Amino acid sequence: MNDPSTALRASSAATCPFFLVLLLCISFCSTSSASGQPVPTFDVATIKPVDSKNPLPPSVTISPDRFQATSMTLRDLIKIAWNLNYGADEQIAGGPDWVALARFDLDAKEDAAVTMRIESLPTQQQGDEVRNMLRELLTARFHLKLHHETRNLPVYELVIAKGGPRLLPAAALPPLGKKDDTAEKSRRWIRFAGVGQLESYGADISTLVTALSMQPEIGGRLILDETGLTGSYDFTLKWTPDIDRGTAIAADSGPSLFTALQEELGLRLESAKAPVDRIVIDQVTPPVEN
Repeated sequence: MNDPSTALRASSAATCPFFLVLLLCISFCSTSSASGQPVPTFDVATIKPVDSKNPLPPSVTISPDRFQATSMTLRDLIKIAWNLNYGADEQIAGGPDWVALARFDLDAKEDAAVTMRIESLPTQQQGDEVRNMLRELLTARFHLKLHHETRNLPVYELVIAKGGPRLLPAAALPPLGKKDDTAEKSRRWIRFAGVGQLESYGADISTLVTALSMQPEIGGRLILDETGLTGSYDFTLKWTPDIDRGTAIAADSGPSLFTALQEELGLRLESAKAPVDRIVIDQVTPPVEN
């Protein structure tokens, strides 16, 4: 699947709630510029505190030359910039209470030359570059200093359930006018088709892991792929989210995420502990409003 943050950059503008933002933040593996050059910075950026009495729902808007965040905490922004899963609170430590409580509106605009250079990068690197720029912005405006440490934390291991996987190999793509690997990849995707419904067209297991990691049932844990599956698959996963199960009529309640994963896809999530990278905030100050 393409990095969805790139797909959003290509559109005129797209807005998504925070719990979807982390799906945009996949495939980050480098702290340097994706091209090996010094990390560029946003040309203009404003950060303003939000009225705590009447905050808007958290959201992010990404357009070809702009990154905007509404009503988000610094901890939320750190999760995006450092590519942590939604709910991964245990992977951020230190700092005063306001890091997780105070909300901010952020509006950052790129210089035209930076936008052109980012758009010229390979697809998977475009989102990496924007996240690097967000790191630089948070570091400068919040005087953010941090370090990384490794801690043994609860994780989930995704394994093949008894009876084997029930995943269908991805259907062959319709022929294209011109053979093009980038175009083929752009035609494989995974999406949330509704509450408690995930649809895949040619997604791999790492993409499934990213989508599962966003669910509240996972509790922010890392999910480690231990399936050994390397193909691309078509599937639909349906379950009743925990937030809905209490109000659902028992006879009509669908399976939980864990049960659906096993019954519908032949996969299982097992609790375990593993060394996990954790971000520790050493220094931070509220930004000066601008």
